[in-house]
Amino acid sequence: MAEKVVLMDKAYREKHYPKGYFAAIAKGARGGGVALIICGGILALMGLGILALEVMFLAEGDPGPIGEIIFIGIIGLVFLVPGIFVIYFGIRRMKMNETDWIKKFMDASDYPESVIRDFGSQVLEDDSLRLQIGTKAIEGVLTRDYMCIGNLLAPCVIKIEDITGAYFVETSDRINVNGKMKTIYATNIAVFSNHKTYMIAEAKEKTVKQIQEILIQKNPAIDMAGGRLLSEKEYQEMEDRVNKTSK
Repeated sequence: MAEKVVLMDKAYREKHYPKGYFAAIAKGARGGGVALIICGGILALMGLGILALEVMFLAEGDPGPIGEIIFIGIIGLVFLVPGIFVIYFGIRRMKMNETDWIKKFMDASDYPESVIRDFGSQVLEDDSLRLQIGTKAIEGVLTRDYMCIGNLLAPCVIKIEDITGAYFVETSDRINVNGKMKTIYATNIAVFSNHKTYMIAEAKEKTVKQIQEILIQKNPAIDMAGGRLLSEKEYQEMEDRVNKTSK
């Protein structure tokens, strides 16, 4: 799916945010909560099934070597325990209402409720921009005064006037390809604030440059490292400094 930085027109806002930005977040999260409960239920049932088979073998009186019994029990728990946690988080996600999500945004963003609500109101204004970036099509919003990149685990909003740096950075990850571990690289946009908060999302160079140009017009003091691609080590050092000073 192609990356987009486009005006959020009236038709889009009416379709996706008919009752407001945070009401839409809560509604979408409830659907995600159901998916978590289903996934957790499958894992838990698999774990219970494995443990039930183990109990049946033990009841027959000839369970086999003790090492095999322990191994089967561990496998059962490997499925059961995460399944229970996933179900728990799914239920929590389903129960979160609009007010709960505003509180979550407040905690992640280091702003009072009034600022977060103002951001939600600006999303519905005519000059707000919709950001759809990265291979996972992560959704973000760039309003008159705020920027937010969709991450419901830590949904951070940053005032544009508080942005200290907006960088084009490279990160890496290790994945399994046909049984062999392989390092893959991705380019990202990373945004830091003077509130010791930050956000990062995968994005192509063209998209990063486009967002940087919009931000610098609104806040000329934003550092962009001359537009060069920062290494993962440089980004990690920035992230570490924020994490240390925010504790």
